[in-house]
Amino acid sequence: MTPTLKNAGLGASLLLLTTTGTSFAADELGNQVEQSQPVPEVVQLEQIDVAEERDQAGFLEKKPSDLLFGFKKPLSKTPRSATFVSDETVEAFGATTVNDLISLAPGTFTASFYGVEGALNIRGTLAETYFHGFKRIENRGTYQTPIGASSRIDILRGPPTANTGPGKVGGYLNLEPKTAKLNEEGGFLDEIVGEVTGTFGSYDKTNGTFQVGVPLTVGKADGGVYFYGEIEDSSSYYRGITPEHQLVQVTSDFDANNGWTFGGGAMIYAAKGYVQTPGWNRLTQDLIDNGTYTTGQNTGLTDANGNGYLDRSELPNDGAGLELTSYPQCFGGCDVAPVYTTLDTGVGTTNLSTRDVHISDADYSDTTTLTLFGDVVHESENGSQLKFQGFFDYLDNERFVSYGFPADYEAFTVEGRVSYLFDVAVPDAPITLRNNIGVSNRYYDVTAKESFNYGGIAIDRRDIAAGASSTDILGSPFQAGSGYTWDLDRDTQWNDLGVFAMTDIEVYDFATLTLTGRYDWYSIDSTENGALCFCSVTEASDEKGEFTYSAMLMFDTGIGLRPYITYADTAAIEFSQAGEVSPTLIADDNWISEGDLIEVGVKVNLIDGILSGGVAAYRQHRTKLGRTTVNNTVGEGVEVELTYLATENMSFRLAANAQQTKFEDGFDDFYYFSPSTFGLSGTNSYGGAYAGFKFSDLVGITGSNYYAGAIEDRRIPEVVASLYGTYKSDPTDWGFYGGTAGVTYVSETAGLAENPVTYPDYYLVNASAFADLYDWKISLNVDNLFDETYFTPVADLYSDVAALPGKGREWRVTMAYRF
Repeated sequence: MTPTLKNAGLGASLLLLTTTGTSFAADELGNQVEQSQPVPEVVQLEQIDVAEERDQAGFLEKKPSDLLFGFKKPLSKTPRSATFVSDETVEAFGATTVNDLISLAPGTFTASFYGVEGALNIRGTLAETYFHGFKRIENRGTYQTPIGASSRIDILRGPPTANTGPGKVGGYLNLEPKTAKLNEEGGFLDEIVGEVTGTFGSYDKTNGTFQVGVPLTVGKADGGVYFYGEIEDSSSYYRGITPEHQLVQVTSDFDANNGWTFGGGAMIYAAKGYVQTPGWNRLTQDLIDNGTYTTGQNTGLTDANGNGYLDRSELPNDGAGLELTSYPQCFGGCDVAPVYTTLDTGVGTTNLSTRDVHISDADYSDTTTLTLFGDVVHESENGSQLKFQGFFDYLDNERFVSYGFPADYEAFTVEGRVSYLFDVAVPDAPITLRNNIGVSNRYYDVTAKESFNYGGIAIDRRDIAAGASSTDILGSPFQAGSGYTWDLDRDTQWNDLGVFAMTDIEVYDFATLTLTGRYDWYSIDSTENGALCFCSVTEASDEKGEFTYSAMLMFDTGIGLRPYITYADTAAIEFSQAGEVSPTLIADDNWISEGDLIEVGVKVNLIDGILSGGVAAYRQHRTKLGRTTVNNTVGEGVEVELTYLATENMSFRLAANAQQTKFEDGFDDFYYFSPSTFGLSGTNSYGGAYAGFKFSDLVGITGSNYYAGAIEDRRIPEVVASLYGTYKSDPTDWGFYGGTAGVTYVSETAGLAENPVTYPDYYLVNASAFADLYDWKISLNVDNLFDETYFTPVADLYSDVAALPGKGREWRVTMAYRF
């Protein structure tokens, strides 16, 4: 590591420790457990009196926050497309994972990360996850991101704002933890409040939570502490997957009543059983349309030593050649022998249940994360604020996927941020400038090990109907004596020292111009120690500076419509699975990629706030990192988000989008193909796999120019629309009751290859009902009410050989006691 990298990382660490040490007494964890009305709430717009009277479902933004955009201003006056979701809304809509947010936020449909719901796709590309305004360790299907400990969830479409750091165009998800604070304006609980819940449901669903907020006075300081704990030990709709996790989160906030406030907290999360599965293999249109699955196994390989899996020496060519993957661009010179690829026993067809997926008893995934944060804020009499903030995040994950993908990740990041917020009024003119300037430093350290077993991965080899066998389970470097080593073994450290400035200029209450800029100085070291790294160099270092900016203009027409236009120019590091960076990307000067966004829209606040929301259209350019290359994408779309407060008891929510994302210069990455792409039968081929070193290589193999030009990413549907209604009765002597019901439409999806298997469009209906007895509450949620059959394509290089069947009807009952 260079001295610059070492010193900057040390400085960030000291700033974090200073901040959290001064304030391990709190943070802004918003919503306490209220005793009488835990009702749905999506934060979408500021409201006026009529809307407030009707907003029994709590859909509207109550207090503006500076977490998302750097200024305390309502979403209705912010020229960006974004969605706020409160914990009450999460409960009312029955959302338990980030993928469930599709019913609340447009543009958030996410292809399968092997069945593990770790991160969202936003606007057709991978989004990042933030916690209290700080970017977390990368999580691409590593573990299921917990959302139950959040007081609210922010979904921003487009790049992050300058105060939160650099990032790619597309969007991000921010989780804000629960707290003893009453709201963003201050104030604390005046009595102990809490809640205990127990949930049981279909497929042995078992979940319990406990949360309590305690007001505290320390000397002259008022404040409080909030505790949240959660435990899950369940089975799953998919046979063989048994997820369990434990989560503990503690936050505290204190106001010294002299202009200083202190906050901080910690979250510990441990999980196992969230194993990755590609879903169904041996894809054909008949399988998707009718459930007809090709059965059969290959007996050309044997588990000679009887240890329950294939050692590397038991693969074809004694582990030194083609293994089980053929490469058709060699025109026969790189083909695996038919004795290893042909199904020679049990060949036939059967009807496959959507509960049966590609899994074995050998699969596992163990994860531990630790997150710390701290804030020290001084507010002057003139309203200006000086903020010192620190953040730390740690990840340890070890996994094994039995078709041949073991991985071992250990990473941590530490970030310090100092910012100063102040207003300037122009004398003798109705012009106000709200400003946010600051400096931040982020240090990231990761060791990431992965193995693809030297080409031994062959997802189609397993007969799902027959179950896993010792000749379709590959060993791994975790198993001594198996002969496998790590294909990739990367050790990466990088540092980002940045300065930022933002100004929000309001003129005559008619126009608002928002300008943001950020300069980042990056330093990076990366070393590759793997045995099959697809790299031109094994060690590289670099330093580079990048300037990013955005400009946003909004007009207030005075009739409830606020049109706006936004432009952003971005730059961000090209991360792999756990945040590591390939030395080859550094040596080739491809480790930082640029992007841009233009967005036009209108914010809506009509009929005294009864109808509110927004419409936006965008076009964006951003990159997507594959196995070996950086690909350029272009996306464009239209998004609609509306809330209608029909009566004092009934509200409706619409979230819809139409989009198209393309690899604009073609797709030049390693990719697996179905045997049918090359005119081969499944019976003669499913024992092995077929891949191209580059997707575009198939021009010469198939003779089709389809593979040479721009490729639409059909794994993301072009149209998604959700319409939900919520009802809450008037209070009675015993309590009140209500429910939520709605439908989500998803259009057709497919893989990337020419003439791929396609997955039909579908409608999902979800419903819930509750009875609130003030101290007690019972609720029932039913997902996929009509047991619709649907499929989600895999998100990466296996998109044409595997797809995850959607979960069928599931139900759960939750009993809650509040005190």
